[in-house]
Amino acid sequence: MKVFPKNILVLIPFSTFVFASCTLVEHDDVNKETNYGYQTEAVANILNKTCAVSGCHSGSNPSNGLTTENHLDIMSGSSKRPYQSNVFYGGDVVIPYNVEKSLIMQFVKDKVESPTSYNHKILSSGQISTLSNWIGSGAKNNKGEVPFENPSNYRVYVCNSESENISTIDGTQNVVSHITNLHKDTTLEDSPYWVAEYGAYYYVTLSASNKFVKIRKSDNSVVASISNITNAGIIKINSNGTRAYISTASTTTTTNNAIYVINTNDMTVHKKITFLLSGLLHGLALDENRKLLYVADANNNIIYIINTQNNTVINARFSLNTNFHPLFLEVSNDGNYLYASAKNTNELLVLNAGSQALVKRIPLLSNPMGIAISKLGNKIYISSNGGNAIEVVTKTNNFWSKTNTISHPTMNMPFGIDITKDNEYLYVTNQNLNGKFIPTYRVKDEKNISTISIISTSSETVIKVIEVEEEAAGIVVEKL
Repeated sequence: MKVFPKNILVLIPFSTFVFASCTLVEHDDVNKETNYGYQTEAVANILNKTCAVSGCHSGSNPSNGLTTENHLDIMSGSSKRPYQSNVFYGGDVVIPYNVEKSLIMQFVKDKVESPTSYNHKILSSGQISTLSNWIGSGAKNNKGEVPFENPSNYRVYVCNSESENISTIDGTQNVVSHITNLHKDTTLEDSPYWVAEYGAYYYVTLSASNKFVKIRKSDNSVVASISNITNAGIIKINSNGTRAYISTASTTTTTNNAIYVINTNDMTVHKKITFLLSGLLHGLALDENRKLLYVADANNNIIYIINTQNNTVINARFSLNTNFHPLFLEVSNDGNYLYASAKNTNELLVLNAGSQALVKRIPLLSNPMGIAISKLGNKIYISSNGGNAIEVVTKTNNFWSKTNTISHPTMNMPFGIDITKDNEYLYVTNQNLNGKFIPTYRVKDEKNISTISIISTSSETVIKVIEVEEEAAGIVVEKL
């Protein structure tokens, strides 16, 4: 199903007390039969009667692109959150089941450090409790349905290493629809690093706590986990979902000489594949047709080849003469070529998968990271972590050239990247570790907030930006 992302952009506070020019004027009594789509009349009385007023959050030009007139509108989020002159972004204000992270409640509870000036009226403790209970029980509509629970489109899963959370993005509205907290032991860090999905589950590596976790999509509950997966990094899952291959996270400060093969059905370690050299075994690429797995050792400039039928290392390998530091890998759709992002030389390497020869070196902006390939294989997209952009390399027959650089004022330190099954959109994590992206509304005790850039592949432009949690890393788009 092809759905164009809505609301060019996140988080616009709405509330009874947000934004300049908002004057509180009550509407007529709420229709008790429909409650404007809200679960109860009490919730509707707060959001519709006092917020959805002329000049504020209603009408054809609501404040910051957010209307609270009905349940569907508020769950669709905002569309014109100001960032710079003529630059806006947008997204959710209510996250079902998550009172703490819903921006509306952060405003209500005075946790926002830098709001614009506004006329406001403090909600009563009873009204705050009503909103809190509504969101905490799923922010349901008047039919008792939890928004986004049965998505009509794909979902996107994002690892937030610093905040210890997984953000789920609804692919229709393009807002954060759920936050899964994996941090159960407050004395230890988990650091979610990478995420992959297959069928009814998504899988997450926790690099700090050395775990691999299986999570049910329908209720975001942890089904099983495996410990002692040292510095767990990138995940690749085979075509029937029975095996997961796990490398080492790029954030590790130690070297390693092994990757793991996991049986995803019973969540046991099927095999630990070891290598002669110890290094940074990070990049993975899986060629299902040829039953091959490519493993990049960035420190030693080697790309190993593994036979996935018996999970043994093949004698042939890519030995690179230059200190490229190949960090991410992807294999072309036909299996003939391997693409590697060379962090030290700022290049995309094109390698012949059969002869292991280096075919082409394509100059890129600094610190190239994640790679995504179009459905036809004629476009290769690379995140430039240092250049704050997405590079586009076009393949025409057996020739490759850089044809575009996609940027946006909000894009800062791109890292992970994935493409939708219909090839329409790219989703990119922007780590923002240096804090150069400054959100319009800073929340107390939050560190540097990451963003997601949503890119149209047809126009090669950023069409929406939304905030997630701190230090966004791995990202995957559901392939239904």
